Amino acid sequence: MGDIEKYGSIKKYDHVTIKPNDCLTIIYTSGSSGFPKGAIISEETYRATFPNWFTTCLVEQIIFSYRPLAWAADRFIVTGTFLAGGRTGFSTGDVSRLMEELALVRPTQFSAPPSIWNKIYTEFKTALSLINAHHSSAEELRLLKQFSKLIPNRCKILTVGSAKVSPNVLNFMKRCFSGCRINESYGITECGSVAYNNILEDTIKYRLESVPEMGYTIDDKPFPRGEILTKTTKMFSGYINNSEETRVAITDDGFFRTGDIVELRIDSSGRHELHVIDRKKSFFKLSQGQFVSPEYLQNIYIRSSFVEQIYIHGDLLSDCVVAVIVPNRVYVQAFVIEHNLINFDINNPDPQLYNAILEDLRSIAKNESLRMHEIPSRLIIDFEPFTPENGLLTSSFKPCRHKLAAHYADRLKSINTIDQRLKTIIEIATEQSIPNNDNEHFLFANGNNSLTAIRLSRMIENNLGIPIPVNVLFEHTMTLQRLINLIKNPSQISSMTNSLVPQLLNDSQLDINITVGKPKNIGQSPSMIFITGTTGFVGAFLLAELLTIYPSNCKFICLVRCKSLVNPLDRIRENMFFYQIWKEDYQERIIPLQGDLAKIHFGLSNEIYELLANQIDIIFHCGAIVNFVFPYTKLYGPNVCGTREIIRLATHTSTCIPVQYISTVSVLSSEFNQELSIDKVPPDGLVSGYAQSKWVAEKLITKANQLGLPVVIYRLGSICADTETGACNRKDIHTLFLAAIIKMGCYRETEVNTHFNCLPVNFTAKSIVYLSSIQSHVYGNIYHVLNPDSQLPFKDIINGICHCGIELNKVSDKEWGIKLKTITDQNGPFEFVEEFLSENTFNKGCIFSAKHFKSAVSSLNFPSLDKDYVCKWLNFILHHIVR
Repeated sequence: MGDIEKYGSIKKYDHVTIKPNDCLTIIYTSGSSGFPKGAIISEETYRATFPNWFTTCLVEQIIFSYRPLAWAADRFIVTGTFLAGGRTGFSTGDVSRLMEELALVRPTQFSAPPSIWNKIYTEFKTALSLINAHHSSAEELRLLKQFSKLIPNRCKILTVGSAKVSPNVLNFMKRCFSGCRINESYGITECGSVAYNNILEDTIKYRLESVPEMGYTIDDKPFPRGEILTKTTKMFSGYINNSEETRVAITDDGFFRTGDIVELRIDSSGRHELHVIDRKKSFFKLSQGQFVSPEYLQNIYIRSSFVEQIYIHGDLLSDCVVAVIVPNRVYVQAFVIEHNLINFDINNPDPQLYNAILEDLRSIAKNESLRMHEIPSRLIIDFEPFTPENGLLTSSFKPCRHKLAAHYADRLKSINTIDQRLKTIIEIATEQSIPNNDNEHFLFANGNNSLTAIRLSRMIENNLGIPIPVNVLFEHTMTLQRLINLIKNPSQISSMTNSLVPQLLNDSQLDINITVGKPKNIGQSPSMIFITGTTGFVGAFLLAELLTIYPSNCKFICLVRCKSLVNPLDRIRENMFFYQIWKEDYQERIIPLQGDLAKIHFGLSNEIYELLANQIDIIFHCGAIVNFVFPYTKLYGPNVCGTREIIRLATHTSTCIPVQYISTVSVLSSEFNQELSIDKVPPDGLVSGYAQSKWVAEKLITKANQLGLPVVIYRLGSICADTETGACNRKDIHTLFLAAIIKMGCYRETEVNTHFNCLPVNFTAKSIVYLSSIQSHVYGNIYHVLNPDSQLPFKDIINGICHCGIELNKVSDKEWGIKLKTITDQNGPFEFVEEFLSENTFNKGCIFSAKHFKSAVSSLNFPSLDKDYVCKWLNFILHHIVR
């Protein structure tokens, strides 16, 4: 620095006179989507960037510059800090020492692109995952505190800029660096700052233009979408030596085409919010015509503990995306040790690691309701990170997409044989990885959920032209090779159906092999309650009601099926948090227990099982796989065997445990509607595998009751949103139906005079807990938990949607079907229920009697399904379901 000052004092420069429109400097774009372009910045534009020249800041400003000064971000912050009398520390340029140098400089504010925050977030996820499988909240807080030390105490402002950041990463930053203000900045080299924390700058002029070929229009519901064009006081004059690019970028009326696809919203105070979807140039088109936003997907998949860096690729020859994964070495090393992968070679990763990563990505995709083509069909695993040195990141730490595509070109080439296409279809639809050369892989051996069979059947028909019935796919001997043979010889399909009634009758007579002792005397209040199904919709509200009703010394053992590395409490918390019923003090009373209903003793050790049997005072069995597409054979394990295991647990000791059993009105065929014993209801009229499995399960629980086990049966009807918050089941057919209306902006004219009979979920839970407590010594009752006298008119739903500011059109059934096809073709959440949504979803009345139930809960006030209720329900769907 002394040499620089000395040289400056000796070398004298003549004063240069410059006009406002003259070029003062050149600032380059990052080059993430192509060759960097030089933006000409005039004196007037440069001066507008710093309106308060030489205004001394009252607070000390120290910044850390680590990106090239040819780019806008560091050029402007260095200049602004100098003009405010602040100080700048410069990086040595060694990326590996970035955090070390940050600690040395100790800036008062720090700005970084998502790639750096992603790196910190990935390291946190890895550390958290490796603590142990059942890490506590205290451990997580300790780890957050440890990671917070990465940012020096003097730093009070953190900014994410230059690209879109994942909501998960942003949430992590706010939790970890709670001593800092976290900001999101959206600016463009060519026109300066556009939005700050999603709020558009007051001085900016802008407009949206539809990009219909990519599915984004200013008429989109519920919010307009398209490319944003801007005009600011900080506009560039053009690209140096590139008049053609300048002509394309600037409109005749002086607006700059940003190339960014955005969604425009309005916040509660009436300000315009801008949400970036992706760069227009980053989108790519797949063979079936869908456009894909890679940055959007990368921000979702980065949450995988396996993933350090990710590049999503696709082209016109592919029908699904491919993911290039740079794995997290620490997490992979732990995986290698845990699974005893001897002689692990990073240049040729073990298939077990490949399958584990692919399965994790597909699990994340499922939770995010991603469309089928947005889920990687295959992976490229490379332990060499993307860096500015190897050219796979720009100097501003953005992924350099064109160089990534060129670097992995040979490995990204599509494999398009029929067998490979079928294998890819099956892997995507079933969310299972099929090892190479494993044609004897059983399609549904590991279990699936959420109408997977419909998806697989449709995908096979759409891609290969052969319709495969759902029940054929669920043949217990169905392998990849057998399905390949059926595709080649479709005439064999017609002979593969048979009746299940004999099997249902036989299974209902299973020997439950129990001896029933005297019922436990729980006194005034139980001290230990065993509950299943808490990661579901009704189960979550049932747990919340029990936690509210019973005193703080009452504990709840919650059986949760999850992977070994997943904390079961996290699943309960996340589920209840989504439904807006989670309270932090709940975790002190919840005892999460990892187990599986379908396994003997739930897969628990003998020691734990004995403790359960001796300590539990009452059982609430709400757990089941609720799926109206799976055949009986798929649901037999969790629904039938699970109920049998509940009976065995309740009768394991010399004193039996009372059971509150959650069933469904689906066990009743059309000619039965009373609250009568299942022994009087034959299974002949039951069509769905779910109804069949619950019929057999209820037969078993009724048999146990007849042998002396205290049991109360609650048959649930249609369960709808919470009366307090409007929280509803995201996978329920009525939820998806209303979401489809909102998405398409229309409804069927034949639906206008229909009604919907439902019972709010919180009142359902309240009723069950109320009946279980006021009649604690009365068993054998059967209740139909519904309100046949309360109907929600479809007209009220339509009026409510319009009240939310969404315009709706009335259309014919034919037009509805056509419009529905346009959104289900996109393989989103509506793809799973197209068959159901094609029919009238609302009905004209309730066919079931609930006389006994209504009499028993007569002291409770049935909730009113009024306009306020409808508004809450629709708002929840609008903000949490519709994407």
